[in-house]
Amino acid sequence: MKRALVASLFLASLLPGCRLLEPSGDFGIEEPEPLPVKKVDEEIVVAAWAEPSRLPPGGGQAQILVRVQKRGGAAFAGVEVRLSVSGGSLYSGGSVLLTDARGTTRDRLTAKGAARITLNAGGMRYSFRVPIAAPQTE
Repeated sequence: MKRALVASLFLASLLPGCRLLEPSGDFGIEEPEPLPVKKVDEEIVVAAWAEPSRLPPGGGQAQILVRVQKRGGAAFAGVEVRLSVSGGSLYSGGSVLLTDARGTTRDRLTAKGAARITLNAGGMRYSFRVPIAAPQTE
């Protein structure tokens, strides 16, 4: 199972526009606890990212996108996803989101500083950071 998880995370890192998700653990900052979701009965590949990938200096908003696929790359519709955040707020307020026919769902982050997003997708927990962009110098 551990080998399959590592392979799934590696595959997610190869998908266009996606970053490697970190299995939840000790990141040196408070990590929010996502609420439980219905577990899926098969192996999944989860990719999540922020658009834009960095918040502007002083904070702002970013779309948080999550894509869930079955092993082999097929979209996985109807997967329950919950997100939580440390350092900001989410439009969903932590409510259950469902993946659509393309296996995707989204939420909106609002933060004044760097934020840590933790998600639970089909029973798999992951976490990633949305940093603040460096101020522009002229």
